[in-house]
Amino acid sequence: MRSQKLGVVMAALLVLAACGREFARDAGDGGFYAGKTLELVVPFGPGGGTDTWARVIAPHLQRRLGAGSAVQVVNIAGASGVAGANEFAVRRRHDGLTLLVSSATTVFSYLLGEPMVRYDFRDFSAILASPAGGVVFVSPKLRVSSAAELARTGAPLVFGGISPTGNDLVVLVAFELLGLDVKTIMGYSSRGATRVAFEQGETNIEYQTMPSYLANVKPLEEQGLVVPIFSFGMLDEDGNVIRDPVMAGLPSVREAYVAIFGQEPAGPAWDAYRATLAAGMAVLKVLWIHDDAPPEAIEVLRRAAGELTSDSSFLTAARIEVGDYPFYVGETAEQRFAVATSIPPAALAWLRSFVIERYGVERLRTSS
Repeated sequence: MRSQKLGVVMAALLVLAACGREFARDAGDGGFYAGKTLELVVPFGPGGGTDTWARVIAPHLQRRLGAGSAVQVVNIAGASGVAGANEFAVRRRHDGLTLLVSSATTVFSYLLGEPMVRYDFRDFSAILASPAGGVVFVSPKLRVSSAAELARTGAPLVFGGISPTGNDLVVLVAFELLGLDVKTIMGYSSRGATRVAFEQGETNIEYQTMPSYLANVKPLEEQGLVVPIFSFGMLDEDGNVIRDPVMAGLPSVREAYVAIFGQEPAGPAWDAYRATLAAGMAVLKVLWIHDDAPPEAIEVLRRAAGELTSDSSFLTAARIEVGDYPFYVGETAEQRFAVATSIPPAALAWLRSFVIERYGVERLRTSS
């Protein structure tokens, strides 16, 4: 009888050990992060595309960081995304327990030489990155359904923005290129806030990056409460602007231009638009760690990020929430970021002049 009980106990222990090994495989060894909390700093308020992207990644990343680990999204809004990025660079310890989620806004502020910027992407190491597009849509009250109709409408167009030196730069250059007469109201805290303003009727033309569009605007489109007009588009390997594959039924800015003017776009505004599309959308979201963080932390995170790119449950969630875009890991992400942010000097000069003269950003006159 005693031997039977012992056999049962041993069998149970073997089962528990097997379950433990299975859990360890699911959670990842992630020794550095076991029992610790990792914070993902999102330098914008909740509800926007960057916040959505971070919250899709967080739970899947946590599973790979070891027993007792936690991944927490922390929103630090202010100064058009610069406040949160500055806090990450200047105030957060370089201990591997804080990451930054950057977006086009943080990149453009850096490239344009915003004097308030205290961060430098050369001081960071990339963990994970992905491109993403954006969609411009209008209120059905405008009674337009195409870019050509939008250009001819006599109704006032009102747009809510955050900052002309941030992610809004892509759409502002698009408006300029397409000859749209749009009244812009700057100062909103996030694209989540501008979306709410649109829904409340304060504005009638709006854009969202694809993660936020799919999560928050697509349901409104299906209810007939928004009318998509064009996407920003994406760049192919030859630098041509093509349709965004996630919204393949929607014309790109290039096609919108052709529909309005009857010819292909060309000139400084077009060159500047392609530059903003590359810098702002080709690696729209990047997860960064301090370059001098513990090497083990960087290694664990990059390994975990690599596992995400072959995890069907993560890829399914990402496809639904942020679009069917590829993900880049580690050095590959850094290389793509470096290429995308290498804006030609002439295009950068046009962009700086544009935001200074059109939107009164005088502080850029003396910045480098």
